[in-house]
Amino acid sequence: MDILNQVVERLSKDELRFLKMYYGNTKASNRKDMVLVDYVRQSGTRFNEDRVIKKLGYSLADKNSYYRLKNRVIEDVGDSLALLYSHKVDFLELLHFLQLHQLYFSRNLYKTCLQYLKKAEKLAKKTEAYDLLDHVYANFISLSFHLLEVNPDEYIRRRNENSALVSQLRELDNILASVSHRLKVTQNFGSSDKLQLRQLRERARQVASPSTSQYSKSLQVRIYQALSQVFVQQHNYVELEKLVTDTYALFEKEKWFDKENHQLKLQMLTYAANALYKNEKAKESLSYTELLGREIQGFNKLYYDQYLFFYYNLQILNNAVLNPNRALQWLNEFESEMRRKKNYYYDTFIYLNRAGLLYDLKRYKEALKSFVKLYVSDNYIRAAEPFKFKVEVSELLATYDSGDTEALTKRIAQVRKDYEGFKTQKAFKRDFDMIDLLEQMGASSNYKRNPIIQKKISTLLKAKVDAAQADAEIIKYDGWLKEKAGG
Repeated sequence: MDILNQVVERLSKDELRFLKMYYGNTKASNRKDMVLVDYVRQSGTRFNEDRVIKKLGYSLADKNSYYRLKNRVIEDVGDSLALLYSHKVDFLELLHFLQLHQLYFSRNLYKTCLQYLKKAEKLAKKTEAYDLLDHVYANFISLSFHLLEVNPDEYIRRRNENSALVSQLRELDNILASVSHRLKVTQNFGSSDKLQLRQLRERARQVASPSTSQYSKSLQVRIYQALSQVFVQQHNYVELEKLVTDTYALFEKEKWFDKENHQLKLQMLTYAANALYKNEKAKESLSYTELLGREIQGFNKLYYDQYLFFYYNLQILNNAVLNPNRALQWLNEFESEMRRKKNYYYDTFIYLNRAGLLYDLKRYKEALKSFVKLYVSDNYIRAAEPFKFKVEVSELLATYDSGDTEALTKRIAQVRKDYEGFKTQKAFKRDFDMIDLLEQMGASSNYKRNPIIQKKISTLLKAKVDAAQADAEIIKYDGWLKEKAGG
C-alpha cells in the first residue's frame, strides 16, 4: 500500500477536520489536495491511480503534476498532525519546545530561549526522555555564553548526572533487547538466559535509586511487557507466573498502580491467573481471578467490557478443575450476560465449554448435544479448519464414552473424509493416532485386556507433545488416555 493511502486512511474525523482547517477552509472540497484526500478515503482498497489522475484533471501521459501533488499532500498531512498533537502528546510537545528554542536562538532572542529550555527540561524529566534531556542541558550551556543569569557549572553538573543515568539505562536496554531477541529466536529458556535476567534485574535495582523512583516504575513496565510477551509466545508459563506475580507485588508495594495504568494492572492479573492455571495451581489462580473481578469494577468500570470475558473464562477454567458443577453455573451466567447484551460472538466458546464440562461430569449425551449446537452456530461454520478438526476429535472421544459404537463408527468415517488433507501433516499426527485408537477400541470387546490397544495407549502417553498442540485439545488427550490405560 502507498504511503499516501496509509496516512490518509488512518486519519480520524477530528484529524481530517483539522487538515481542512490547516488548508484554510473547512469546506475545502474543491481543492485538488482535498479531492485527492477524499478519493483515497472513499476508495480504500479499490484505489485506482489512473482514475484519480483523470478526476483531478491531470494528463495520464505526464503524471509529474499528480506526483508533485501527492508528495505535497503527504507532507501536509504530516505537518497538520504534528501541529494538532504538539500540545496533546508530551513527547511531541517536548520536541516543539526544542524547535522553538532553535528558532528563537537564530534570532538572538535569548531570554525567550531560556523560557522554552526551562519548559523542555521540566517536560523531559516528566516523560523520562533522558536522551533529549542531554540535548536540553547542552543548549543551556550554549545559552550561558549569551546570558549571565545562566550558570554553566550548574548545567554541566546536571548534564554529567544525566549522562551517567543514560549510560546505565542503555546498558539495561541492551540486556533486555538481547534476552528478548534470543528467547524469540531459540524458543527455549536456558541457564544463560536466566543469568542475563538476573543481571537485568540487579542492574535495574541499582539504577532505581530513590532519586529515580519514577524511572524504576517505567523500567519495570518495560521489562514486564517485553518478557511477558516472549513467555506467552513460548507457552513458558512457569517463568510467566514468576515474572507477573513478582512485578504485580512490586507495583502494589510501591503503590504504583493508578487510573493511568489501570489496564496494565488488569492485564497482569489476567496473565497471573492464566499462568497459575496452566501450572496446575487452580486455587491460587482463582484468587487472582477474584481480584480481577473486583478490579474491573474500578474507575467507574473503565475497562469492564474489555476484561469481562477473561474474568468469566478464568472462573470457568479453574472451577472446571475444582468444582465442575460450579463451572457450569459460571458458564450459564456468562451466557445469560451475553444474551442480555445480544452478543453472539462467544457462542462457540459457550457451546464448546459446555460440552467439555458436561463431559467431565460424565453427562456424555448432553455433551454431545452441545457439540451439535456448536456445529450449527454461525461462528463455528466460519471457523478455521484445524480448530474444527480438534473439536471433532474431542466429539469422537465423547461419543466413545457414551457407549454408542454405531454412531462412533459413522462419525470416524465422516471425520476422516472431511479432514483427509490433514493426514500427511505432522502437526495432526497425534490427532489421527487418536482416531486410529478409537477405531480399534470401538471394535474390541475388551480394550483393557487387548495388548495391542494398551501398547498404543502407552506409546501415545510417552510421546513428547508440543505445548501449543496440547493447549488446542478440547478434551485433553493425555487425561483421556490415562483413564483407559492399564489392565
